[in-house]
Amino acid sequence: MYDGGERQNIQIEPNVSKRVNLTLPDVIYEDLEAWAEYQGRPTANLAAYLVESAIREAKEKGEFRILEKSNKETQNETSSSSKDKKDK
Repeated sequence: MYDGGERQNIQIEPNVSKRVNLTLPDVIYEDLEAWAEYQGRPTANLAAYLVESAIREAKEKGEFRILEKSNKETQNETSSSSKDKKDK
């Protein structure tokens, strides 16, 4: 058990899952909840799976284009990778 006495340096991987808030009409949420219950899984898990499936399908159909990263994101990645190299 962690007693707080020793601090750990935790690095977050760039490909970790992200959280998103989603607003659905009541009827859609009820259907999603019923479907998830039928499958024996959490509603959020089913919603994540459906979004992932829809994106994969859109990519396969050529209906999806990957957006370029903003300059700020690119700068942050560059500065953090430079820092990592200096730390080694």
